[in-house]
Amino acid sequence: MKKEKITNPKFVQDRITELRLARDISEYKLSQDIGRSKGYIQSISSGKSLPSITSLYKICDYFEITLREFFDAGSAPDSKLVHDLILEIRRLPAEEQYFLYYFLLARKKEKDKKAMES
Repeated sequence: MKKEKITNPKFVQDRITELRLARDISEYKLSQDIGRSKGYIQSISSGKSLPSITSLYKICDYFEITLREFFDAGSAPDSKLVHDLILEIRRLPAEEQYFLYYFLLARKKEKDKKAMES
């Protein structure tokens, strides 16, 4: 994590917007769900204010990510479906996770083979 991300207000604004849009959540809904006024997230997104550390933790909890994951935005956030799938996979016993993993690898190999034949 680069120091510039932590100290760059624009990064924080954009990251909150990115997470919110990836899960199709309005500024109003996020504001209300974290216990803030209805315009709270809009004021952050517009650059009028920055979240407090407490609010930033609430935002991370809301999106079920760590503060580290918030600032490590190397890739686009997962869609709601992918996010929910990851949560379900984490709940599976390790043996079932491996089964699912190898199933997906076999499926990918099959699709790649078909693509090469076309």
